[in-house]
Amino acid sequence: MIRRTMRTKAATGFSLLELIMTIIILGLSLLVLVPFFTSITRSPDPMIRQQAVALGQALMDEILAKKWDQNTPLGGGPLNTTESSRVAANGPVSNAIGLDGEATTDRTGWNDVDDYAYINFGGGAFENGNFIDQAGVAFTLPGFKRWVEVDYIASNSATITATVPASAGKFLAGATDSKRIVVTVETPKGERFVFVAVVCNI
Repeated sequence: MIRRTMRTKAATGFSLLELIMTIIILGLSLLVLVPFFTSITRSPDPMIRQQAVALGQALMDEILAKKWDQNTPLGGGPLNTTESSRVAANGPVSNAIGLDGEATTDRTGWNDVDDYAYINFGGGAFENGNFIDQAGVAFTLPGFKRWVEVDYIASNSATITATVPASAGKFLAGATDSKRIVVTVETPKGERFVFVAVVCNI
């Protein structure tokens, strides 16, 4: 007589200890890999930011090299404004923010700081990917935008910030002794860099 014996095979799988060890190893691997992949996806950011800062600083330097007003004499000198009681030896301030008859397409003729208010986001004349340097040479930086705001500001009451509410002494019609210049650059990623300066009528 032949006797057959049946043996049951033990169930195979992972023990609780093996599962915990696997989770710990995977977690440690992710701690190493996530910063690596994040740095790869953000690697162009420093270059983009550097280009944005260069765009903003170059335009601000160009603006600050110009006369305070259309009627400012060569070499400078004060003009009459609504904030001061100076003798109108040099004529009154032009009291107009924006171009004073200069061409819109060629910045080489722009001679005072408020001419640059033409490069305005609200007015639709802002630079969008296609830029012009102060020598009139065109260059492109796709995805970048640049615009300027110039306005009169009461130097004795307004806080010098990128945004000045009308209640803080911002004047649009009357001329004061100070003009606030705000240059804004937007990167292809939507980041904005704001440069603020104030020029005074002295």
